[in-house]
Amino acid sequence: MIIIGEKINSTVKNVAEAIKNEDYNFIVSLAEKQAKAGAHYIDVNAGAFVDLEAEILKKMVQSIQSKVDTPLSIDSPRPEVISEVMKVYKGQRAIFNSVIYEQGILNRALPVIKEYNMKVVALLMEDSGIPEDPKGRLEIAKRLVDRFDKEGILLEDIFLDPMVQPVSVDKRYVDIALETIRLLRNEFENVNIICGLSNISFGLPKRRWINRAFLPIAIYFGLNSCIADPLDEVLMKLIYASETLSGQDEFCMEYITKAREGFLD
Repeated sequence: MIIIGEKINSTVKNVAEAIKNEDYNFIVSLAEKQAKAGAHYIDVNAGAFVDLEAEILKKMVQSIQSKVDTPLSIDSPRPEVISEVMKVYKGQRAIFNSVIYEQGILNRALPVIKEYNMKVVALLMEDSGIPEDPKGRLEIAKRLVDRFDKEGILLEDIFLDPMVQPVSVDKRYVDIALETIRLLRNEFENVNIICGLSNISFGLPKRRWINRAFLPIAIYFGLNSCIADPLDEVLMKLIYASETLSGQDEFCMEYITKAREGFLD
């Protein structure tokens, strides 16, 4: 399971306050905690500050990379912003988060992805919106993967997002997300399938329980990456157990290692 830490998001109150106060030590601290907890990437988002997004992201990236080696996921819907941020980025390969299937966006994003050798999160939606049915989302995935392949982007560098939506809005959204994941995994053995985990619980109280319940099921259906809270120890323990039961942990080695380390106590 490839875990992208979600905590540095400008829509979160304490992060927004830190940005307003230019308290980048707080941002660095969040990155350090997530890296220590097992995140493979740290997502950085400043989208709530539209006019200053690129400037803030650059400060975030430079501050974090002065203390943390974990690679980053640069989170913006605007390719021009990510391009500007990558001018100051150093270290391991970053993730471009994200694109949709819309020719204008793809045409602007692909040169950035290729120039900086980035991995890419691709949302299974187009400019007309999110298809209601899983087969519609699969068709978008096929078009995206075909375009990426023609541009020389490796399958293992692609993260397809099936677009998990809140169960509080429509109970069908759980079945739609899981069926989309199943179809994607059957179609693309080597492509990563990712979701923003907290989307499933949006609008509900005590959201962690919904997130914790949904993730093991999604892993069984073929999910192998998520944008989530690595500081939630219960969630992290469930990931290791779920990977074992779904066959993603060969010979159960990761589970055994974590047990020996005492993490599962």
